[in-house]
Amino acid sequence: MLTQLQEYLKMGLGGLGECQSIRLPSSFPLIISGGYVFHRTEMMGCGCIVALAVEGMSYTPRMVQKQLARVSAEFGVPVVFVTRTLHPHDKERYLAVSQPLVVPGKFAYLPFAGTKQDDARKPFVMTRETLAPISQLIVLAFLEHRISTPVLIKDVQELLGVTPPAVQNAFKEIEALGLAARTRIPASKALQLAFVAAGRALWDKAQPFLVSPVKRTVGLLCAPCAEEGVVVAGADSLAEVSRPNVQDPKEFALPLEGFAKRGLEVVSTLGAPYRLQLWAYSPTRLGGSSVDVLSLVLSLRGATDDRVQIEIDRLLEEFKW
Repeated sequence: MLTQLQEYLKMGLGGLGECQSIRLPSSFPLIISGGYVFHRTEMMGCGCIVALAVEGMSYTPRMVQKQLARVSAEFGVPVVFVTRTLHPHDKERYLAVSQPLVVPGKFAYLPFAGTKQDDARKPFVMTRETLAPISQLIVLAFLEHRISTPVLIKDVQELLGVTPPAVQNAFKEIEALGLAARTRIPASKALQLAFVAAGRALWDKAQPFLVSPVKRTVGLLCAPCAEEGVVVAGADSLAEVSRPNVQDPKEFALPLEGFAKRGLEVVSTLGAPYRLQLWAYSPTRLGGSSVDVLSLVLSLRGATDDRVQIEIDRLLEEFKW
């Protein structure tokens, strides 16, 4: 079924990344570990796990959602259920519980990437008007002068380390939201992306589609070690931009993917001495050893402290657009 899945996704959803077979920890019951064949991969630039249905097993939407939510929590990435057949009434039930689902050749529902496709012959349809992580990173990379326009697929590959099909799909998504236009280089026919605006004008135009990279925040009793790849985040990172080497930061960030494997002891954020943000993409993907400025600003959306808002405004005013 993995081959069928790959061929189906090539038709309009950018293909499937390299697949790596995984086994669940022994703490999982046999009904979950033996009820699916699991592979870690990438869809549309988003890390995920595909759970292939096992021939002869019976599945219900609620059961699948409950079981795969546990797998998702363990590995920190979305889990996509893949099955050869689907009862017509079940499709709506899977959508009702927001369970990512693919029936190769017939249907794809990937809410974490903002995509639903009902017909393999048609291009994907956006089910939400926000940018998927890889698409957002391309926009931010252009705004932060990490790539230039027109943007080439190879430039994004080198910068973000993603597959060409994932970049092509991101280009399509960015164009669909009116932020850029896709064209082909006359000589090579290679695809390129030209943004319709630049600098602060593009930032303002993209605001309705940009989202906070923070997917979840947990509490910690101890400050995480620097060697674990943790970076200072939140208001502490905002302060670092103005005053480097902030003493005793309280807020940090890590990518959500792979977080569960770190074995960090987490507690409720209420009253916790330290907070750890879990991001949809690596917090250092564009910033090197720290959070990039525009991702930081997006991560602070919704902050109610007037001092934070004043600092954000100052940061955007001084940013080299």
